[in-house]
Amino acid sequence: MRHHKWTEEKLAALARIFPVESTKHTATVLQMSVTAVKGKAKELGLKKETKSEWAKRADYVRSHFYHCSLSEMAGKLGISRTSVIRIIEKLGLRRTKEQNFQVTSRVRSEIIRRERRHVLFGLAPVTKIKVVSNRARIQIRAQLKSIGYIVSRDSNTLYYTDKIERKSNLETRGIRQGLRFLPFSEEEPFILTAI
Repeated sequence: MRHHKWTEEKLAALARIFPVESTKHTATVLQMSVTAVKGKAKELGLKKETKSEWAKRADYVRSHFYHCSLSEMAGKLGISRTSVIRIIEKLGLRRTKEQNFQVTSRVRSEIIRRERRHVLFGLAPVTKIKVVSNRARIQIRAQLKSIGYIVSRDSNTLYYTDKIERKSNLETRGIRQGLRFLPFSEEEPFILTAI
C-alpha cells in the first residue's frame, strides 16, 4: 500500500535518496507512488546526479573494492549499499574467495575490537558477537589497571606496588572472578598485557 502523506522524515529521505537512486527505487523505499515522488522532487528542485558524479563514485568503488566492505564504501560515499552494488555490477567487479575472506576477516576483527572496548567501559554491546567469556572479570581488571595495578601475561594475576592505594573491595570482587593479587617484585620476569 502506498502512503501519500509527506512527513519531515520522508522529505529528508527523498532529498538524500532521489539524486542517487532510480525514481522507482526511491518510491519503493519511501512507500510512495512514482508520480508522487516525481512531483515532490520537482517541487523541491531535486535533480538526479550528473554522470561525472557517478564516475567519481565509480572510481572510488573501483579503487577500494578489493579491501573495503560494501558498507564501508557506502558510508564513505554517503550512498546506500544498494547503490554500491549497482556500481559494482556496472563495472563488472568480482572478488576471489580469498579477497572476500580478507575483507570479512578485517571487518570482523575491527568489530570485535570495538565490542571489547565497549565491554571494558561497561557499555552495552552494539552487536551480538560474544567477545569475552567473563565480562565482570574484564571490567574489574580494567578498573584495577587504571588505578595502577600491573596486569601479568596470563591476564589473571595483578601486581600491586607500594605506590598505589590498594582497593580491597575491588580485589575481593576480583578474587571471586578468578583474579590473583601479588606484590610487585623487580626480579619477577613477566610481560605486561595491553589490558
